[in-house]
Amino acid sequence: MVSVWVVLAGVAVAEAGPVDIHGFGAASMGRGSGGVAVADGGMTVFRNPALLHELEWAEATVGYAVNRSSFPAPPALQWDTNRDGLLNGDDEPLRLGAERTRADGAMVSMARNVGGRVGIALNAFMPAGRFLRLRTTEPALPAWIMHGNRTQRLELAVGLGAEVYRGVSVGVSTELVGHAKYRINGTIDIAAGAADDGDGTAEDLVEHVRVDVHDMTLDLMSRFVPMIGIYWDVEALVPALKGSRIAATWRGSGGVPVDADIDLQINGTVTEIGDLDSMSLALVLPVELSIFDHFVPQRWSVGWSHQHQDAVRGYVDVHATRWSAMRVNVAHLSEAEIRSQLFDLDDDLLVDANEYSVQFDDTLSVHAGVEVMLPGWTLGPKEGPVMWVGRAGAAHIPSPLAAQGPETSFLDADRILASGGLGIVHRDALGLVPGPVAWDAFFATQWLAKGSLVPEDETRPGAPVNGQAIPVGGQLWSAGVQCSVSF
Repeated sequence: MVSVWVVLAGVAVAEAGPVDIHGFGAASMGRGSGGVAVADGGMTVFRNPALLHELEWAEATVGYAVNRSSFPAPPALQWDTNRDGLLNGDDEPLRLGAERTRADGAMVSMARNVGGRVGIALNAFMPAGRFLRLRTTEPALPAWIMHGNRTQRLELAVGLGAEVYRGVSVGVSTELVGHAKYRINGTIDIAAGAADDGDGTAEDLVEHVRVDVHDMTLDLMSRFVPMIGIYWDVEALVPALKGSRIAATWRGSGGVPVDADIDLQINGTVTEIGDLDSMSLALVLPVELSIFDHFVPQRWSVGWSHQHQDAVRGYVDVHATRWSAMRVNVAHLSEAEIRSQLFDLDDDLLVDANEYSVQFDDTLSVHAGVEVMLPGWTLGPKEGPVMWVGRAGAAHIPSPLAAQGPETSFLDADRILASGGLGIVHRDALGLVPGPVAWDAFFATQWLAKGSLVPEDETRPGAPVNGQAIPVGGQLWSAGVQCSVSF
């Protein structure tokens, strides 16, 4: 039974996903992980499905991204490390190491044009390590609430975009998340009897402790987060604004609720101890826990892009994210009861030790980037002209964490993103595909603003020893390559 509580009392959290944190698609990631109004192939389902209508070919894309993060280690913490139920000088300080998350994975896309005015695509981020991690947070301990297992999951989305008027297209997509139900039913039997030796210790009275897990079930069910997008090629209706495009998207909120039902029965049997009559006692402990993992916030996005001839293209995106509705993946006691033949315990006396107060604010983040079409050359008669594209971008991503109570040590900070990339487009020299072949590489880094957190209550479990400050800061970085073929 101990392993159940280890699963439900970890030290990491999960909000949103790797696509929100690091981006998706080498071209987009190289120019600042944005481009709501930039149509550049089939890898736009997570960004704006309305862009899909501009697909000219069927397209298959595969890439690989190395996504890493590094956060400073907290100082020594006060904790009941010897597990005697007391917090005193007998406990060695708890020392948590620096958190370094790996979220490497493959980026895959399959897309095609249908009838000249409709585009469909499937985009997926497939992690190389963990397919999915569900782990809760102990709010008293330092926890990077916007990271951790947030990046440790498969992301899958399918979308469709269609032109509905001259230069105007709309699109819809849905991202797969999930819903989990975990159930465990078990019994612990404890038998005690007279010791063989009159001088025996109390431990000698215990004859056996038997653990029997009757049933353990984990159900993972599908849930979906919708997105709606619109895209307008302004030039189609206003020729004087040649090269300008505007777009907007709305993404719904969602997440992975986890309902944990634990039904534990403790049976005690006492025989032949002094003058006590033989007796049996059953203690029934049904507990229901509510967890909300992988929070996906509602988001509104608007974007503008402009291309000057075939030489340069720039864009600006603004994202309004509704973090005020955020739910942290802390396990909460939703219902509990203790039943026994000897006594009844008032349910009001059962207290959720994970209650806390925290405030998240809605945020506005800005992404901007540029692509420069460099002079090309003809490599050979089969390869045709080779085109080069240089990319760069930046973003400011504020933290939604605004305030918290004295019982928590949630950590986060504003991020500054900078990125660069390079793309090469040519024809297939082997003649296997009729359309262009594109190669893209990128590198991006994000810096978290430096700071510190000193818990208000310096004596509580999880607070730093001697009132030290918990450092805030860190860095995320990504690098990868991608190949697209059109056919």
